[in-house]
Amino acid sequence: MKDKTATILRIFLTALLVVSAALFVYFYIQGEEFTNTILWWAYVLLIFTIAITLIFPIINFISNPKKGLTAIIALVGFAVLFAIAYYGIAQGNVDGKVYEQFAITPAVSKLIGGILWMTYILGGLAILSIVYAGISSLLK
Repeated sequence: MKDKTATILRIFLTALLVVSAALFVYFYIQGEEFTNTILWWAYVLLIFTIAITLIFPIINFISNPKKGLTAIIALVGFAVLFAIAYYGIAQGNVDGKVYEQFAITPAVSKLIGGILWMTYILGGLAILSIVYAGISSLLK
């Protein structure tokens, strides 16, 4: 069962990669008039990623509750991190021509800021973990 699921998932992910690469090449050839299609494809990929991120821990939790608990703890950690970035750091400042041009409201601006801050925090944590792994391997 696991081999069949892994094969199906591998084929599906390969298809997503091929479609993404083809869209990228087409975007490169066509230029800016193809931007809207690329953005919609990015939305589809984002929704797919969110769905997989939420579905697999639930399946894991059902099949193996002990291992599934760690995945749920990780999801809760991401939710807490986003809450800190959104409510604690992000600001809903809306001023400037770009905001008016794209009709960005203060709520959308704050959401974008929260996502950016979460990305910065996760990137910083990734860099710190790489440095920690390098230092700890030198000391062993």
